Amino acid sequence: MNTEKIWLVTDASSGLGLVLVKMLLDQGHKVAATSPDGDALLEAVGAKLEGRFLPLTVDLADERNVRRAVDAAVAAFGAIDVVVNGAGQGPQGPIDSLSDAQLRGTFDTHVFGVLNVLRAVMPRLRAQRGGHVFNISSIMGFDGGHAEWGAYSAAKFAVSGLTESLAAEAAPLGIRVSLVYPGAMRAGTHDASPESAARGSQGRDPGGDPAKAARALINAAQAQYAPLHLFLGRDSFDQARSKIHTVQQELARWREISVSIGFVDERRLAA
Repeated sequence: MNTEKIWLVTDASSGLGLVLVKMLLDQGHKVAATSPDGDALLEAVGAKLEGRFLPLTVDLADERNVRRAVDAAVAAFGAIDVVVNGAGQGPQGPIDSLSDAQLRGTFDTHVFGVLNVLRAVMPRLRAQRGGHVFNISSIMGFDGGHAEWGAYSAAKFAVSGLTESLAAEAAPLGIRVSLVYPGAMRAGTHDASPESAARGSQGRDPGGDPAKAARALINAAQAQYAPLHLFLGRDSFDQARSKIHTVQQELARWREISVSIGFVDERRLAA
């Protein structure tokens, strides 16, 4: 059985995105990948795979630039089967210390960049009645309890919310959607992720293996039933479970007040 797919991977110049692109090419898939510098991406991948790899220089915050890149990928490969909206970086600092440009830039990259890709690819996936979208959020897009990472966390929460809505819209069309929450990943200090930086600041050792994370995404794309929520890393899994437990406790503790604000049916009381 032919399991070859055509993948579009954004923000593939480093970290998980770069590892994923290399692994996909090794497995025989076709890959279009974006980076602010397509030549640097080609050099990083080291691929001499004419007809199977298309590096694209793209500013994800530029909608027309994104549409041209998606058109180029379809022209090169004929279709797109799997889309991975990559992770990116974010500024660190107390919310009130970050400039307007920093805050808006964070949302341009993480939220509007994802939306630009989705607006370009969803009509094509809808027309072919199938496909799979992976939106990379962060464990900080599920649990925002990390001081000095509010801007990044807020953007990633936005990615989580829009992805859950997208999944509800896409399911009747046969399009699968997965929301990915990576934790800290082992990486060089020059491209350490915000998740690694936040975890490191708490005195913990970042331990996620990007190769294993990439393999998990490929496995999810090949699975019969795709996960909507996919937590990657023991730290991500444990942090999510801890937050869920805390919310459950607060629901129980504050249940009476939570449900008490409804309107009372005076007719029923009088009966």
